[in-house]
Amino acid sequence: MATTQDLLPRESLLWIFAAQFVALLPQFTQLPLWVPLAWAFAVYWRLEVFRGRRDLPGRTLKLLVILLTMAGLAISYRRWFALEPMVALLTLSFTLKNLELVSRRDAFVSLLLAYFVAATLFVREQTIPYALYGLLSVVVITAALAAQLGSFSARPRRALGLSLRLLAQATPLMLLLFVVMPRLGPLWSVPQVTSAGRTGVSDSMAPGDFTRLSKSDKPALRISFDGPIPPPEQRYWRGLVYSEFDGRTWRQGVGVDPRNGGQVYWKSGERPLPQVGPRYRYQVIQEASRSPWLFALARPVSDSSGVGETLDDRLVKHSPVYSRFAYEVRSWPRGSRNMSASLSRAERNRNLQLPPSGNERTREWAESLGRRGLGAEEISARLLARYNREFTYTLSPPALGSDSVDEFLFGSQQGFCEHFAGSYVFAMRAAGVPARVVAGYQGGEWVSGERYLLVREYDAHAWAEIWLDGRGWQRVDPTAAVSPERVRDGLESAAGEEFMQDSLLPLHRVDILVKLRLQWDMINYRWHQTVVSFDSEKQRDTLQRLLGDISPLRMALLFAVPCALLFLGALLWIWCSGRARKLPAAERFYQKFCQRMARAGVVRRSGEAPRDYALRITREKPQLASLTQRVTSAFERAAYGGDAEAAKELRRLVKRHFGLLDLASVQVDKLKQAGR
Repeated sequence: MATTQDLLPRESLLWIFAAQFVALLPQFTQLPLWVPLAWAFAVYWRLEVFRGRRDLPGRTLKLLVILLTMAGLAISYRRWFALEPMVALLTLSFTLKNLELVSRRDAFVSLLLAYFVAATLFVREQTIPYALYGLLSVVVITAALAAQLGSFSARPRRALGLSLRLLAQATPLMLLLFVVMPRLGPLWSVPQVTSAGRTGVSDSMAPGDFTRLSKSDKPALRISFDGPIPPPEQRYWRGLVYSEFDGRTWRQGVGVDPRNGGQVYWKSGERPLPQVGPRYRYQVIQEASRSPWLFALARPVSDSSGVGETLDDRLVKHSPVYSRFAYEVRSWPRGSRNMSASLSRAERNRNLQLPPSGNERTREWAESLGRRGLGAEEISARLLARYNREFTYTLSPPALGSDSVDEFLFGSQQGFCEHFAGSYVFAMRAAGVPARVVAGYQGGEWVSGERYLLVREYDAHAWAEIWLDGRGWQRVDPTAAVSPERVRDGLESAAGEEFMQDSLLPLHRVDILVKLRLQWDMINYRWHQTVVSFDSEKQRDTLQRLLGDISPLRMALLFAVPCALLFLGALLWIWCSGRARKLPAAERFYQKFCQRMARAGVVRRSGEAPRDYALRITREKPQLASLTQRVTSAFERAAYGGDAEAAKELRRLVKRHFGLLDLASVQVDKLKQAGR
């Protein structure tokens, strides 16, 4: 049972609610609507209790609230053991603590929970704005803790000042621990169940999918190279292979999708590598996509943990990419890798699959080319030549019906990359040539300041691959036959006025804004390289640069020396702050008055009250009687009554009459000299 002295005053409650609001605000946009409403209701109830209008809930009501909370979580989330329902549960526990917020002990427990809630901010994003907001949350929560020490500490300036000083003192230790503490798996690597949409290449492709991606300028990949950089026409970042077509939508299909029978090599060295070295070595930083697909050039191999290689030259992650993910890649040209001379029957049938009916006109045209005895390359050349003569590249193609390939090839003849790739593969299969659609990104903008390639969502692209006996799979990009500038110069050059025409703010048309955006992306890239991706390997390299060979003795010295310096610095700061403790303004100006009077010959005695001192000055220096009375009165009202106007008056009196006080001092000096 809390005593009267332990009960929370109004200032403490307001600080607690402010800390809760700051910690929970980013979560409110991600959690179900009823969760922030529950927090607001709990705060309202606790304020009503403080005003005496309601009582704290009893045991029965608390049990009912808990049951309702669990039911709400069960309805809002499909499974319990995932990250988002656990964050929601922590948030609700934090919220319901308000219903039993009585004593200072309850306040401390609630604020300690606030630190954990603030840490969940980084579950979804680890960008610089989120880091700054996390720092703000810690400042406010620490200030709320400081405010629990008493009414004087609850003043905003006092509480925030103490919070900032504490955090400043903790910063060196934080940096030390960041460098030397063993790296643990991040909280955001736990599976998430959210269905919130993220832009990105999907596991299926239908007409219009890539057109929608062309309207987004969000970053997708950042790629830095260790060695040569591929020319623009070779920058095909493959991520998915579509082998199954139902008449309108392309999908990966059985035996291709790793989630549906597709084989993945998870261990390095499971597939034989050529004797010649890789053509390209690079690191990819991929944005969150909520899917396991990774993007790389053809024939990739990665030694990064949790990354595997598929049979169709792709990289996949063991779990979906819920946050920025960095991985190392080596890529070989197709001719340098071991390839089978022919396709297996199952793989050939998979890459010749077509729906039993539909798009009859395209089937008949392609079959006629096959009956003439033309080879795969000749059929491909004729189809590409037709694209080049008759078709138009556009971001606003007309809608297509059920026979989408026929309508595109013999009707609209206007389309985006998915129209060209899908129709090309359909026609090649109809002609008896194994073919497949490949999806990913093409191109990228070179950022010279940090030397990396920036690939955005509007660089999403689809192309094709056909099988040539003795040569294996060969890339064919039908879009390049229609709009070669799309591959050479990027989407903005190919689309012209259509590029980002639906955007509310056409930032890509203002040069200064384009440069500022690139500068901001470079800052984010450096932030990720130095902070977010500081893993155990980078930690080991950093420690080796600092210590040379890592040994227990050197690690102990690395800990002991900074800790000793911090301890000595804290002692020095305490000693200096104790000596130079700042007096209130009223006492400082009264001391200046006493010092002037001492020079005038009237020294204040130890323990002498201000009023007694004033009477003595009046007797010994009658000419200063009026000034002394006014100074003493103003000091008493400012120091003992907290009168801010009296403090200002005291300051004016002492400063304005310094000349009179100095004159009295000079007269004393003359009398002393005359006495000599």
